Amino acid sequence: MAKKAAKTFLCNSCGATYSRWQGKCTQCNEWNTIDEDHSAPVVSGKKGKPSGPMDELPFLAEIDPEESARKSTGLDDLDLVLGGGLVPGQLILLAGEPGVGKSTLILEISRRFTGRIYYFSGEESPGQIRMRSDRMKIDGSRIKISREIELDAICNRMAREKPDLLVIDSVQTISSREGNLPGSPGQLRDAAFALLEAAKGSKVPVLLTGHITKEGSIGGPRLLEHMMDTVLYFESDRNNHYRILKSTKNRFGPVGEAAILEMRTDGMLPARRLSSTRSEDSPAGCVHAVILEGSRPIVVEVQALVTRSSYGPARRVAEGLDTGRLLLLSAVLEKHLKLRLSDYDIFANIAGGFRADEPGLDLALCVAILSSFNEQPVSSHTGVLGEVGLSGELRPASRENIRLKEMASLGFEKLVISSGSATEEIEQANPALAWKRLKSVSEIPAALFGGNGSSSQSGGGNSLGPSGKSGRETDGQVNALL
Repeated sequence: MAKKAAKTFLCNSCGATYSRWQGKCTQCNEWNTIDEDHSAPVVSGKKGKPSGPMDELPFLAEIDPEESARKSTGLDDLDLVLGGGLVPGQLILLAGEPGVGKSTLILEISRRFTGRIYYFSGEESPGQIRMRSDRMKIDGSRIKISREIELDAICNRMAREKPDLLVIDSVQTISSREGNLPGSPGQLRDAAFALLEAAKGSKVPVLLTGHITKEGSIGGPRLLEHMMDTVLYFESDRNNHYRILKSTKNRFGPVGEAAILEMRTDGMLPARRLSSTRSEDSPAGCVHAVILEGSRPIVVEVQALVTRSSYGPARRVAEGLDTGRLLLLSAVLEKHLKLRLSDYDIFANIAGGFRADEPGLDLALCVAILSSFNEQPVSSHTGVLGEVGLSGELRPASRENIRLKEMASLGFEKLVISSGSATEEIEQANPALAWKRLKSVSEIPAALFGGNGSSSQSGGGNSLGPSGKSGRETDGQVNALL
């Protein structure tokens, strides 16, 4: 006799399962998030025997590869993130904060995609989608719109009509059975399994949108991400002008690639000119370097402001940069250049609203700090690139040749890099480029500011200060100004 099906309880926050109800989830430490799971119960009993003969399993070598069947989305940057385009049966999750532009990006893909698109929206009515498409001047003759949110109906239509691309906005609005609300872990789990089977069986790529929580993770159980072939995160920069699309999981391409898009009134277009503009007269504290968004190099302006601390302990404030990295580099400069930076506030920033947390900007940040401290500008035609270690040594930045080629193509005349960098190919292609190779941070003053970087023998004061004067003269000037 078969045993009675046991009840299971599911956490609505993280998807953890329990055999009985309890007030607090031990996995995510949330209270009052555990409810009974109304999924189809698994009844324990004897295992059944196969009812008929089993099919012969094919060898891997006999399977037809589907790589050649990739289809372009129409957006070159998105194709780069996906690894070359859409794969038949690919299940893609596009996650982002509310209002970041997920629905606009879907319509932009619909504008450029050459094929039939089925658009299922549980968040907007067809009339609202038409209003946005009219504003973006999109020809909707290839796009079919529906408010259907029933999972079985969507899967049956996909298997029967087989569109070239199926879009669901969003996965949190899909309903699969009675008993659970849309967006609950049970509903999301059922939707992921059913859409995965339908996509693989019909060879139709499926694009899902999903929301993220205030902690920055995708709403729903972790199983939702495991079932996806590709997971894309869609975010905005600090100024809410550019949109950055990154892949965190991709079974059919590289992980870490990024597409940078620009939100406009007529749609979302790839951002082409991202590198910061350079003025002929660069102020003190501004240095140009290169960051990488995926495999795309972007020239940015690293800014630093060093001012005497008059109120309490010295502060270290960073915008767009890692504050811990700023603290570390300040300590390295104070140790190896004998500077009394503990008496000064240091503010650092990346112009243009970009964010970067990579050691490739270490040398540029050090030069910017010294430039502001000495009140001596660095030429706008000089690029700086390299990593800095705790002992003051300089090392080449990751994928340095890509960054240096970008600087050379933008007309930089002098590049300050690590002595261990391999630049033979770039030197041959750009013979007019001047190179300055450094071994440690102690060589920065002599290379860029005409100083020797050595400490004063008497008094232990700063060797370099604003306008290249000694620490005592600098203090006197600051006190006079105050």
